[in-house]
Amino acid sequence: MMVRRVSLFIFISVLYSGIKAQQRQMYTQFMYNKLSVNPAFSGNDRHTCMTLIYRDQWRGFPGAPKATQFSINLPRVGNHLGFGFNVEHQSIGITQKTTIEGAYGYKFRLAEGELSMGMNISGRQYIQDFRDPRLFAIQGLEPDPAIPADVMTRRVFNTGFGIYYNTNLMFFGASMPRLIRSDLDFDTNNFFSSEVRHLLVMGGGSIAIEKDLRITPHVLVKWAEQSPFSLDLHTSLIFKDKYAGGLTYRTGDGPGDYGESIDLVFTFQVSDRMMIGFAHDITLSKIRVADNGSLEMILNYCFLPRKMKTVMVNPRYF
Repeated sequence: MMVRRVSLFIFISVLYSGIKAQQRQMYTQFMYNKLSVNPAFSGNDRHTCMTLIYRDQWRGFPGAPKATQFSINLPRVGNHLGFGFNVEHQSIGITQKTTIEGAYGYKFRLAEGELSMGMNISGRQYIQDFRDPRLFAIQGLEPDPAIPADVMTRRVFNTGFGIYYNTNLMFFGASMPRLIRSDLDFDTNNFFSSEVRHLLVMGGGSIAIEKDLRITPHVLVKWAEQSPFSLDLHTSLIFKDKYAGGLTYRTGDGPGDYGESIDLVFTFQVSDRMMIGFAHDITLSKIRVADNGSLEMILNYCFLPRKMKTVMVNPRYF
């Protein structure tokens, strides 16, 4: 138990001691909630769609990350304007973060598809609870004046932009959700930690194999300042536009590792309006000796008009 508590403290210290690394929460089932990746996707559904996603990362590891996100993609206004909202809560160790984000997209026809340009404005509240009983030190925490025995909060704001292009058979998007290096230090007299710029590039397509069977490859490229880029490579088989199963390989390994994880993804289209999904990440990196993989669940619900009975092409992807 002592070893795990020490590991928790070291883990938190590494993530929040001013180094510049991946700061955004990433989800295995990003292809089902592209609004959280790219603000330009707002309004692409043409009707109101809500997405709820929960991620329990590195299960069994003390203080491991957990995240819940709720997204609303509103119906398009006219032929050009789209709006959406994301609310997310994350916890890792003694730190909690709540994000509220609004997204806007402007769309127009281009060749055989549609091009959208968007922007987002976000606000975040960070909370660090140094009274958490999981924190442990051999000589106690009290003698160290660098460790406050209190709850500390910090609020920051940011803005970003994105582009998104799609046809009936493929999509491509790129976004930089945070442009401002907002100060993350709880001590306002110092400036060691900051939000860094992230570049997210995603793409995918749909290939018909038989009448009721399609293959849908997806890729997500993630890069943050002064950090190595990583890839999510995903492929699913979809049967009758209702059942889908696929695999994701995620890079981001350390020396001697074979990657970050291999992820199993399954989804079920319950009705025209509702889809549920499940993902299990099998850890490949060295942290696998302390965790039981990661679990992710998603629920998507769209408010389709009752009179709408036509079958949509790739309703969840493009």
